[in-house]
Amino acid sequence: MNLRSRIFKKSWQSSDPQVRAAAVRDEHNAELEHELPRLAEHDESALVRLAALKRLHSEPFWLDARLRDSDSEIVRTADQYLSREIFKTDRSDMESARLEWLETITDGSLIRRIAAEAPSIALRRAALGKIASPGFLGDCYVAESDQQLAAEILERIDQTSTLERVIQAARRTSKRRAQAAAERLETLEIAAGRATAGKTASQKLVDQAERLARGEVSGDRALARDELQALWDAVTDHPEDLTKRFQGALRIVDAALRRTSDSARIEAETQATPAQPEPAPEDPDPGLAASADFIRSTIRQGNKVEPAELLANWDRAWNQLTAVTSADETLKKEILPLLRELQAQVQIKADAARSKTPAAAKPATDAAGHDFEARLDTIAETLEGGDIGKAHGQIRSLRRDFDRLPPRQRPRAAGGRLQRMEGRLKEMRNWQHWSNNKIRDELVQSVEQLSANDQHPDAVTAALKAARSEWKRLEALEVLPGDKRRFAAPPGQWRRFQEACKAAFESAKPYFEKREQVQQQNLETLQAFVEAGTAAAGDEAKDVKVLLGFLRKARQAIRRMDDLPPKSRGASAASLRELMNVLSASLDQRFDAVEASKRRLVAEAKALAHEKDLKAAADKAKALQSQWQKAGTGRRKVEQELWNAFREPIDPIFNALKGEQDQRHQADRQAHAELEAMCEQVEALAQLPDEELESARGRLSGLIDAWSQLDSRPNRLNRRFEQAEQRFEKRLADLVQRQRDRSRNQTLALAESIQALWEKRCGNTEGDLGAEIAPGESGTAETEPLLALARRIADPAFKPLELENRAEENAATARQIVVEMEFLSGLDTPPEDQRLRMDYQVQRLARRMTERGDQPDLASELNELQQRWLQSLPHPPQQHASLKPRFERARTVIEQMTGQG
Repeated sequence: MNLRSRIFKKSWQSSDPQVRAAAVRDEHNAELEHELPRLAEHDESALVRLAALKRLHSEPFWLDARLRDSDSEIVRTADQYLSREIFKTDRSDMESARLEWLETITDGSLIRRIAAEAPSIALRRAALGKIASPGFLGDCYVAESDQQLAAEILERIDQTSTLERVIQAARRTSKRRAQAAAERLETLEIAAGRATAGKTASQKLVDQAERLARGEVSGDRALARDELQALWDAVTDHPEDLTKRFQGALRIVDAALRRTSDSARIEAETQATPAQPEPAPEDPDPGLAASADFIRSTIRQGNKVEPAELLANWDRAWNQLTAVTSADETLKKEILPLLRELQAQVQIKADAARSKTPAAAKPATDAAGHDFEARLDTIAETLEGGDIGKAHGQIRSLRRDFDRLPPRQRPRAAGGRLQRMEGRLKEMRNWQHWSNNKIRDELVQSVEQLSANDQHPDAVTAALKAARSEWKRLEALEVLPGDKRRFAAPPGQWRRFQEACKAAFESAKPYFEKREQVQQQNLETLQAFVEAGTAAAGDEAKDVKVLLGFLRKARQAIRRMDDLPPKSRGASAASLRELMNVLSASLDQRFDAVEASKRRLVAEAKALAHEKDLKAAADKAKALQSQWQKAGTGRRKVEQELWNAFREPIDPIFNALKGEQDQRHQADRQAHAELEAMCEQVEALAQLPDEELESARGRLSGLIDAWSQLDSRPNRLNRRFEQAEQRFEKRLADLVQRQRDRSRNQTLALAESIQALWEKRCGNTEGDLGAEIAPGESGTAETEPLLALARRIADPAFKPLELENRAEENAATARQIVVEMEFLSGLDTPPEDQRLRMDYQVQRLARRMTERGDQPDLASELNELQQRWLQSLPHPPQQHASLKPRFERARTVIEQMTGQG
């Protein structure tokens, strides 16, 4: 940035809003363009913001400004810009902002245009939501391209006249939409109480037929009449009054179709003429008005202007009218006296000219009685009425009569007037030909666009049929009797039309071929369905539900005759009606049988009131209910009445039985509560402290006895009681085992203290050793001798010599005990003791052979050997050191074998 830029600000940075706005509007530099978004959003001046928005020319900025800015000019300009942009493309990224903008729009015409033409479905839906006009909604429904949105629009139309108009309009473009609209109309008629579900279809067809008879339906009346007849034939059971109204309306339509009205043809020709700018209803055509003014100003100046010229000017002005308005007719009535005066002047001059000739012509009425002037007046009126075909016939007839007269007898005035009328007729026919060629060009263009518009094939064929009908109508208007030409259209135009029709039909031909194939398949399916339904109706083994299913499907099928080939629809409808009659007769027969069976069951149910045994009555009622279900289903109304009559006598039985069951259930609940209380007592015993377990054994036994005497104990509570009992017994067994282990450990510790005291005495330890005696339970058979021995050895007066001999003997005993322990445990015995083991085995075998009674188990033998080991103490120290490990190892193995380890 240079010094100048630091001192002098840019013009778009000026403090003057006018200067800034002008700079933003006119200046072009990169820095300004970079700043445009900021200026458009944040500048304090509305002028500057508007200028920046116009420079940016971007929809996001305009949307943001429209929704955020409050300046009326910005809002108006933004609306103008956005109202153009939304019709160009459908931008999904801007959809939410566009919808928010649409919520602020109050212009009804813009909202309607958005609803009809916006590319965005969401915008069209939102715009339609702001419109309440049923007529406009109906037009949007017919033209809407999105099926879902069209369905939403239809749900909002609740005006009967609009729906009727929509049905007629949609039938030419989408039969599906027309059918949906018809169903909507039917629903509204039923909801309003103006029709019932059975009469709605017939009433709708009658209304359409009467509108067709009144001429309120656009399009081909003959085609509409045939379609109505086909739809009427497809529906059965029409009310008699509606049938009369429908047939009367069709007779009126047929009479109207048979009549050939010339005025109707001219009116159709006028409607087919390309749209030209029409004069305002209150003013006549300018050219016609100018001709009338000229006649008024010059009629008295016959020496200056010829009356024939004035008449010719008026005729040309009148013939150049594209459409005669009421103002033109009024002007014609006003100028008619002047026109008659001009004709009289022309006649006077003609008579004067004839009187000057030597051979004066005869009057207009010749000897043959040809009143040429009256006939020419009639032709003039016909030409003025625009009926070219009728005028052509009248002129031909007059020309034929005129040419039959000898040349000298032909009235000149009539001949000249006839010639002018022939010229006028030719001029009108040329104009008609030119106008019809324009219409034919439009027809060709519209047919050429059919293959490119991606329309429904049915719409294509309808358009082709309408185009060909219009072409024939134009031909009939131009090719008149006596013409040498057979066709009015130029050959090139005719070839273009034929090629366009062929191309359009070829584009739709695959669809018709496929539809014909599908329709043929539908016909085969329908025929198979009719055969199956007929067979089911004659099969007594078939369930009623199967027949009802056939009947329901037959009613649905008869409403869808359009899905079948056209030639087979009548026969198919007849076969469906016959099938429905057969099914109805079969159902009636079966319903009668079912109802008779159920009436018998009702009588048997009433007889149960005299049954004294409630249980037996309930069993019989259940059997009757089972028979009721097996009997099948009858007519709904009769079925409900019979069911109520059947329930009346058996409900009191089940109510009484239910009371007894409730009492039993109450007793069962009380018994169950008692059982649960006993379970809770056993569980509480299982959770007592260890010191109270032994004393609670008696209470547990009492609970077990009481439990075993109760009946109907649930398995769940049985398991709960047994589990609590097992927990108690396990805790008690564990307590006894712990006490046994504690006693044994004390005994072993006492034994070890005896051996230790003995070894100290053998080591010449003197004094009192009583403090080293291990504690033990006193008063037991096991511990009392050991305590006595320990106190004896610990006594200071004890002499080791007293037990030396006994210790040697105890060592031999202990060795024998260890050998037996090793034998029982399966452990190996050292070689020096193998002899003892062999002797023990022999003795044990001999004892077992002689004592064939009960033999002690392994645990008992282990306890006996332990007692003998304790009694063998004390041992000499060296031998005890070798025997003790062997004894403990064998004892450990045997305890593991007996489950005590």
